[in-house]
Amino acid sequence: MRITGAQSSYTELNAVLERARRQPRTATSISEEQLVALQARWTRALSARLDQAIEFAGSRPLIKVVAEAWRQQGIDQDTLRGVLDQAESRCPALAAAMGTEFRYLALAAGLVGLDGATEDAVRVGRDYRDRIRSGDSASWDSSAA
Repeated sequence: MRITGAQSSYTELNAVLERARRQPRTATSISEEQLVALQARWTRALSARLDQAIEFAGSRPLIKVVAEAWRQQGIDQDTLRGVLDQAESRCPALAAAMGTEFRYLALAAGLVGLDGATEDAVRVGRDYRDRIRSGDSASWDSSAA
């Protein structure tokens, strides 16, 4: 099911997700390249969802709007999120690729500015994502960022 070239194909990634969906308790063999490509897929979809959520946020606090968007994306793409969550701690390339997601979260929630250091945005975004996962994002202290 491998393709020639540097990137995993859309069809290949769909097959990986289908295997993971059908056998969620069974370890699915997924290459580092595939995990990075799946993270890119997640980040693109999340970016679109964040854009829409922010556009229609009205007067609602962005920190809550962004958390709700991330959670809904996780519900809508639960298999993809599960694959990424399971691999995050064991795949350094995936962990590095997640930096874009973390920066998006921190920026969209207003926790960091565009002029801040990338490393700080990644750190703040990772902490924020962890709080979203735990259900504790509403108590975020922006001074901690």
